[in-house]
Amino acid sequence: MARQKTAARDSSPEQLVQGRPVAVLGRGMTLVKVGKAPRPQVRPEDNTTVLMKKAARALGKPGIDRSVVFRGPNAAKVYAYSAYPPDPSRIVREAADGTKVIGRMVDGRFRASKA
Repeated sequence: MARQKTAARDSSPEQLVQGRPVAVLGRGMTLVKVGKAPRPQVRPEDNTTVLMKKAARALGKPGIDRSVVFRGPNAAKVYAYSAYPPDPSRIVREAADGTKVIGRMVDGRFRASKA
């Protein structure tokens, strides 16, 4: 069922406020922040120019340094995978401590080969 529009009172002037709504306080009452919106702060190291230079430097060199792959709080759960040169159908999984295991991917999971 359609809702009827109520006519605005002639005695109250209509005001238009531009800003960002912060909170709705009640029926027809909204808290609005006015003024210029602050620009988001971007760290200098997250600047596009800096990131592109870093990416170009990294892609210009073959391979990735071990310290980049195995860092962070979950370094023990991170593995580096590479192709096994003598048999391309096999994969080498390298752990953070340097141990290497040769195996295959089965249903999206790594399975170690039997000696």
